[in-house]
Amino acid sequence: MAIVQGALIAAGLALGITASAAGAGLVETGPDALSQTTSLGKIIASSPNTPVHILFVHGIRVSDRGASTTFRANLCARLKTICAGTEPFKIEQTHRLNVGPRPGLTYMGGAIWPNDAAWAMGPFVDRYEYARKGGGAPIIVDEVNWWPLVLPLRCLALLRPEADLAGPDVKDLRVCAAVDEAGGPLDDGIHYPFLAKADLDTLIHTKPPGGGAALANGFVKRALMDWGLSDAVIALGPMRKYLHEAIDQAFSYAADRDQRRGRTVNYVVVSESLGSFIVFDAYAGRNPAVREVLDDTAYVYFFANQLALLELGRLEDPTEQAPLPATAPGGTPASDTGPSLHRALTEWAGPGPRARLAGAGPAYKQIIAFSDPSDALTFRVPPIDGVTVVNVYDRNGIDILHLVADPVAAHTGHDSNPHVLDLMLGQ
Repeated sequence: MAIVQGALIAAGLALGITASAAGAGLVETGPDALSQTTSLGKIIASSPNTPVHILFVHGIRVSDRGASTTFRANLCARLKTICAGTEPFKIEQTHRLNVGPRPGLTYMGGAIWPNDAAWAMGPFVDRYEYARKGGGAPIIVDEVNWWPLVLPLRCLALLRPEADLAGPDVKDLRVCAAVDEAGGPLDDGIHYPFLAKADLDTLIHTKPPGGGAALANGFVKRALMDWGLSDAVIALGPMRKYLHEAIDQAFSYAADRDQRRGRTVNYVVVSESLGSFIVFDAYAGRNPAVREVLDDTAYVYFFANQLALLELGRLEDPTEQAPLPATAPGGTPASDTGPSLHRALTEWAGPGPRARLAGAGPAYKQIIAFSDPSDALTFRVPPIDGVTVVNVYDRNGIDILHLVADPVAAHTGHDSNPHVLDLMLGQ
């Protein structure tokens, strides 16, 4: 990454061009008005006695815990009159999400998970609870880590053969082998060695017979395709039900905590790229805990969303729109597809079951979507009946005179962009 950024800057200097980072503030582009929405900062400030429970769902390219670290650091650093400190007073790590027995799925005839130990290194939630100054209800952030479900496929299907084509991705191959930079084992309870150490050493020192890819092209291939968009392809196939189950269990874990305390909760979903699609695809699949929590969630933030792109894999036949029960006899899913994402989102726009019973609940539901126009993997959120939708354009990372921008920072830099944080956390 540093090499590519350096190459971009060097190219700019050679041309007499200046490079700017996160340069131009925000542009509000509708379809609805930002003035019709409520910021996360205001939600927290206006509910001192009501817990705010944020479900942070990461997107593509994740291979370790900590996807929410930058977001959480900025959350309390900016809400200094609310958070008692920048560190959580309580942390519950690696709440494992049981998505069922090891599947017999194969790729090109080979087993993806060679044994139960590999499958056991599955998805998990890390929970962080922050106290408020002067007491009151806490702020909870659940970091939902679904990446262990897609990691072995990235490693075996793409990264391993890529060493012979575009060239080895040394950093990520080490993740696949569960070793650190010094070659020692990552004995952290969340990584499994899908590559043997001997195979790793061979791959790292591979010299592609075709000469490998050009520097920038090879980086984009490995970072955005092999270690990125591949996740989206996986989410459209048979792995879908395991991703849905992981999201459902994560949302159930959130609901269990709040229901045990018998308190009303303000749920907020902050999701990155593919994570937004997976959450609402699980809702479309009528997973019960996702439905329960999202129906009572009014506030959703998307970073670099891919709903429009991936909805192409969830097209709906208008002749098959009869509502389906959540499960068929025997507890199996009633449908392998469920409604399209668009119909699921319009269903979400209605009041939740508990809100209807109580005669209360949010008057509207909102989605604020942040997109960097230089991001190759970001798309606008279209209008949704009953939902206040605002697309906001930001600029992340290095941008050289509007000729070329850092492709990874464009996709992943929203939670560190000060303009985005000002909008989200303003009161």
